[in-house]
Amino acid sequence: MRASSLFLATLITAATLPVAVVSFEKTPQPLSAGPAKSPKILSRRAQGLMAIYTAPGASGADLLYLSSADLGDSWSAPQRVNSVPGEVSDHGENSPQFFLSPDEMSIYAFWNARDAKSPGASHVRFSRAGAMMTTWSPAQTLDDDPLPNSHGFQTAAVGPDGTLYAAWLDGRDKDKAKTRDYTAGAAALYLTTSRDGGRTWSANQRIATDVCPCCRPAFAFTGNLALLAWRGVDDGDRRDIYSALSVDPGRNWQAPQLVHRDNWKIKGCPHVGPSLATAGGRIHVAWFSEAAGKPGIFLSSTADGRNFSPKRSLSEGTVDPTHPVLASNEGRLAAAFQARDARAKDSWGKMSIYYREVLPSGALSALVKAGEPAEGAVTYPSLTLGMSGRTFLGWTETRGEAGPKALLLRGRPR
Repeated sequence: MRASSLFLATLITAATLPVAVVSFEKTPQPLSAGPAKSPKILSRRAQGLMAIYTAPGASGADLLYLSSADLGDSWSAPQRVNSVPGEVSDHGENSPQFFLSPDEMSIYAFWNARDAKSPGASHVRFSRAGAMMTTWSPAQTLDDDPLPNSHGFQTAAVGPDGTLYAAWLDGRDKDKAKTRDYTAGAAALYLTTSRDGGRTWSANQRIATDVCPCCRPAFAFTGNLALLAWRGVDDGDRRDIYSALSVDPGRNWQAPQLVHRDNWKIKGCPHVGPSLATAGGRIHVAWFSEAAGKPGIFLSSTADGRNFSPKRSLSEGTVDPTHPVLASNEGRLAAAFQARDARAKDSWGKMSIYYREVLPSGALSALVKAGEPAEGAVTYPSLTLGMSGRTFLGWTETRGEAGPKALLLRGRPR
């Protein structure tokens, strides 16, 4: 009887333990033969992949595009996206962004460009191309500030109706901050939209001041709602996540509100913004906080853009977690971030890429160490979910004097 009870208890425990839902290939592939960083991957319904990465050139850094017709087994020759050679500025979260139109006929790239005439100034740039015959349009500057200020840490998105959204951290309103009781200054948050596939853009619109100056914002949509989230900076160096809601969509934005009051205080910008994705009719928000000296990746969600669920942790079992990214597709919601294994080498093992999914029931799948560096360290993961449970992770691996490598790792459902 006792043995039967123990067997039953084992079965119940096994049934309730989280399981991994994706199995990843053992070795990632480099997207470039030479130094490269910040890979972003798109998956098409026709089993194709497209990617961008930043690579150093003779006159500076360039944004390069390449495609694969066989899910990443082979790739086309890289093609430069930026019109002005060497203009791309890519550092920290200030990396290029890459999107596909809902009908999969157009692709869009956004990047930060140095101002050749004004050192220290920068601009948000945009180009579009056909997904089948890829010829990139001449780059457009999206910020309409006439003065040589900083405009960067751009984010972008494509709404369900095909509207393009771009937002960035803007230096033109330094004198409009509500408070000065914080360290290292603050930025404003500006955005613009396009309803004709990027041919024309609306006038720049300020959404918020008192924005943490090096943390990328993020967009997501559900129904007719558009949500924009960012890290604010409040009195006493509190740096928590805020959001603004649009219901028309993208023309007007409501006043900023807190997603969650962590009360994380840090004297300087932590260089880690939120990530958003939509699944199950809800917008999910992932972010990093080190409030009360407890670093973690946290998740909350909202159905109406105003009321957010209590936060929960995504990063238990790891240390030094940071740079979360969410992605959704076909009802799946997944998260990736970089962290160390709390159990390895006295918690000082290599910084690796971790992956898990939020199941439709709300339960979390097992946390999987998806990518570990061969040398150096992994940084800034990107994540794309394809058809039939396919999963594509990208990241930059730093390798000292050899330069960074832009890597791709593929996964399938277990």
